[in-house]
Amino acid sequence: MKRFIWVFSVLILCLLSLSCDILRNSPFEVVSWTPGEGYHSDPGTIQVSLLLSQECDRVLTEQAFSLTEDRRSLKGSFSWEGRRLTFTPAAPLEADKDYVISLGIGAQNSKGLSLEQKFDAAFSTRHSGGRSLLLRTVPEHGGFISEGRGEFRLYFSQPVRLLSCLDHISFSPSTPGSWRLDDGNRTAVFTPRDPWQAETAYSIRVDSQFSGVSGDPIGTEYVSAFVFGDDHEKPLLLRALAFAPNGTEEEIPFDDPGDPQGYSFTQWEKDTRLVLVFSKPVDLSILRNFIILEPNVSLVMESPPILSERAVFRFAEFPEWGSSFQFRVSRGIKDSAGNESEDEYVFRITIGGIHSKAPRLAGIGFPLDPGARGNAEGIFFTEADLFNYLSLGHEPAEYPYGAATTSWIELYFEVAPGTGIDTFSLMDLFRVEATNGAMSFSPRHVLTENFTWPLARPGWEHYQRIEVQGIYTNMAFPGIVTVRIRPGLRDLRGNQSSNDFRISLLK
Repeated sequence: MKRFIWVFSVLILCLLSLSCDILRNSPFEVVSWTPGEGYHSDPGTIQVSLLLSQECDRVLTEQAFSLTEDRRSLKGSFSWEGRRLTFTPAAPLEADKDYVISLGIGAQNSKGLSLEQKFDAAFSTRHSGGRSLLLRTVPEHGGFISEGRGEFRLYFSQPVRLLSCLDHISFSPSTPGSWRLDDGNRTAVFTPRDPWQAETAYSIRVDSQFSGVSGDPIGTEYVSAFVFGDDHEKPLLLRALAFAPNGTEEEIPFDDPGDPQGYSFTQWEKDTRLVLVFSKPVDLSILRNFIILEPNVSLVMESPPILSERAVFRFAEFPEWGSSFQFRVSRGIKDSAGNESEDEYVFRITIGGIHSKAPRLAGIGFPLDPGARGNAEGIFFTEADLFNYLSLGHEPAEYPYGAATTSWIELYFEVAPGTGIDTFSLMDLFRVEATNGAMSFSPRHVLTENFTWPLARPGWEHYQRIEVQGIYTNMAFPGIVTVRIRPGLRDLRGNQSSNDFRISLLK
């Protein structure tokens, strides 16, 4: 019996060992890529793609992908054909540029297995076959070294010279040490003479004259940064805040990332800022890449691109009042030690602050007998009164045909509290249009007080009232009369409407 148990245990161990070997023999990695290394003469025909060894989690793989042009990250779109990922840049690739494709270890297969190691590859449209490109560094920008005399490595696309490392690579603060070359002289390795200083941020600079064995310089300066320490705590997004110019902050609750509906912060004003607060300093220079807005609008970071716990953003152009947006903060945000956030955060806002509401035309009024002035009866309309009859006067004598008659039109506006209509904007956009030559109205003056009618229309007292005086010429022909205010109407606070206000009536 004991012999049976021993044999059975050995068999199980063999099977486990075989299983481990199978896993090790089937790594998740990049099998091939296009367009291939070296010089490519026609940028317009280049297709950038990666073929993965296994089926992918496409979202995580796309997030881990980057294409840089002379070290400037390019935006674009992704498409898939089986296990092949194709990246199409938003703008065509250009001649005389150096490109680097990277896929980080954040890429995963469909079962959650991460990429074995970061993938980097380079190609060029710059006609210089011997130029060496800096592909990546270890640690990467914003990463960390945990060992006292831990090495710093630079990986190049072509062999380089040791003398170039001594002459054209520098550390800040200044750090004495030694250089050696590995991997067929494609990897430059720096070892400090003395241990790195604890909790110190270092920067490394490779100047543009650094050259490979061909003697051709890399052409562009490269700067990276890392920290020495043993920090392994991942950063968390603690709060999202709506920050007002007076210094008040209101918290915006997070939603379930999988919930299509949720709470929306509705008091967003024109000068409100978004503040993201993290549990520890994170790399703000790339933070914008991890914020997705739906619908997509331009978001500008006002904070300097440094390591910080707080990041402040604003809209590049203030969205239309009443519009709503979903913010999705994705995982992968790095702190100074290279730790990446693991959680995704979702929150929503609505541009609904009462002080940022755009002006709206609520209604209009015409005097039936302009000669009666303050005693004249009025006829009033709103946008809901489409194609109602504009019957001015009880008989043609009040607006005689073909004669220029001094009259006025009252306009009633809904505006944000504490402000009013910009009358210069109004007169630039105000029109009275008529078909079939039915009438004409030529504005002359705008009144915001001392109105011809002493009182506003009952029930409309809460609207802002404006009187437009002018010359009305009535004709005997029927037609459609439209009082129109074209898009762009502003109030005195600068809130602007995108609506084309029209009240069309039959005459």
